[in-house]
Parts: sequence; C-alpha cells; structure tokens
Amino acid sequence: MISTTLARRYSRALLDLSRRKGHLERAQRELSTIADMMSRDPRFRRFFETPNITRLEKITFLEERCKPHLCGSVYGLLMVLLRRHRLDHVIAISDEFVKLAEHAQGIRRATVRTALAMTDAQADALTKALHARTGLKVLLTREVDARLIGGAVVSLDHHVIDGTLATELWRIRRQLLSTRVQGRG
Repeated sequence: MISTTLARRYSRALLDLSRRKGHLERAQRELSTIADMMSRDPRFRRFFETPNITRLEKITFLEERCKPHLCGSVYGLLMVLLRRHRLDHVIAISDEFVKLAEHAQGIRRATVRTALAMTDAQADALTKALHARTGLKVLLTREVDARLIGGAVVSLDHHVIDGTLATELWRIRRQLLSTRVQGRG
C-alpha cells in the first residue's frame, strides 16, 4: 500500500502542473476516471500489475488507448508512475488529488448526521448556512444515525458542530450537578 505522504506528493505535483496549464478540473475528472477503471475493471488493473507484460507493452497501451483522451499532465503522471512501478497506486493518488483540487477550488466537504433523513430543503438550507459561515462552496453528505435521538452533528474541515439532543441533555445534566442548592438553615 502506498503511503499517504507519497500519494500526496504525486498529487501536489499534478495539482501544481495542472493549475499552471489551466486544466485543473479536467485533470481531476480524467484521473478519477482512470482510478475508477483500476478499481472496477480487474482486467485493466491486472494488465498494469502483471510482471509478465513488458513495460514497452504497457507504454504502447497508454500511448494508443489513453493519451488521446488525457491532458498532458495526467498522461505524464501515468508515465512517471509506470516507470517507477507505481501505476497500481493510482487510486490512492487520485483520492488525494481530489482532496487537494477541491481545496484549491474553494470547495469543502461537510457531513451531517441526523436521527432522521433530512429533506432536500433542510439540506439546502444547511449548505447555504455553511457557505455563509465559511465563504466557501460546501458539498454536503447526509447520513442517518438513529442513535442520535434528535438534532444533528455537522463535520466540516476537522470542526464538529454537535447540536444533538443527547449532547444538550448532557450539558443540562452538568449544569444541574454543578449548581449549588441553598438549603434552609
């Protein structure tokens, strides 16, 4: 398994190059497509992982099948990975690249957990509120967690906003326990 640090290094290089060339969104789409093919098509993945297939055959395949459909930055990355015997790590690199590219474009991902499924109107209102609070475009992922009883937990950029009923009850309990009751006498 490729380390996150190494995947991030390749991703940063691709990010810098694709930003300079002005095709960041295209590079993101294309690398995600290649990663998706690697994860979904076992024949495609095995072709690049099999040591019996020569590097020249793999280069020829990339030149004939992939190069016409890819921007120079993504094609260059694939060639570097092939030379360094790391083409099987495209999925991890793509995952890191998506995070870096979204961050560079001012996009943040948020997750909201609720006891009941949110309506689209509620999700839109929350997305707008998060956008107003951060000034960034927010992509919201909704999760249902019946253990919450009520309320919601929102996670955004390593910040957690806990507005659940259980947390509110815990706060009230702490307040009541810390309050001194004045006795008669």
